[in-house]
Amino acid sequence: MPNEEPLLVEVDGQRLRITHPTKVMFPDDGITKAEILQYYAAIAPVLLPHIHDRPVIIHAFPHGVTGRPYHRRWLAKNPPSFLSRVYVDDEDEYAPVVSTTADLLWVVNQDSVELHPWQSRTAHLHEPDLVVFDLDPGQGTPFDRTCEAALIIKEVLDQLGLLSRAKTTGGKGIHVNVGVAPELDHDIVRDWVIRVAELIRQHRGDLFTTEYAHHRRVGKVLLDYNQNGYQRSTAGIYSVRPTPGAPVSAPVTWAEVASGTLTPDQFTIHTMPARIDALGDVAAALPTTHQHLPKLA
Repeated sequence: MPNEEPLLVEVDGQRLRITHPTKVMFPDDGITKAEILQYYAAIAPVLLPHIHDRPVIIHAFPHGVTGRPYHRRWLAKNPPSFLSRVYVDDEDEYAPVVSTTADLLWVVNQDSVELHPWQSRTAHLHEPDLVVFDLDPGQGTPFDRTCEAALIIKEVLDQLGLLSRAKTTGGKGIHVNVGVAPELDHDIVRDWVIRVAELIRQHRGDLFTTEYAHHRRVGKVLLDYNQNGYQRSTAGIYSVRPTPGAPVSAPVTWAEVASGTLTPDQFTIHTMPARIDALGDVAAALPTTHQHLPKLA
């Protein structure tokens, strides 16, 4: 593998240099870098509308998912000319952006198994168009309790007149996403999420916590609001996660969340393409849902 010749492929009319395609990224499963690239190429038509024009943080695993990763927020020297990018003036740096399949596969070729897009797009870097309620179960919390928590978040958002969508995290959690108009800065949006989270915790303290200490989360679900900050990110929709089996952060319907049959590991790079073929993108409306956050009493 160290002497393996790169593959030259044409994507979107651009020549892309794929390095070490046979590198085993998931040693427990034998999944190679080429297979991960093939997965992302296959789902690009449904993925790209969600991450189009979003800066991404590269989470690279140069020694596979069991090795030590590194995170790169800004572009290294001499990126390819075709790669989309945005100048972040408060950092005096350029961030890589995913807008095309070529952009997507270039990012993945950096050994970036998972995608971590910003909650904002290039035209409004300081105003997110996506709000995230990140439900992270504590020790001893079964997945059906996390599903129950997500349904409660949905009910509260329904009462506020907001449409929401759910997705598995690819781990044991669930994200509840709300598409919003890019009109409020990250601090205001984060404060709004904090207020909603506290109201929910006050009414359902048996299930929810907003405390990050692990010993205070046992048997409960952390309602994490911090991913709504500026330049913060979560595992994006359809992202592969760096754990055995190559699970995927999968959009799901609310009926699936309520079914009692949803499991956190049922969506993988092997099963997701067939699901998309059968159902399409169940969160297809999310990128064009531009709602206004209501004032809270």
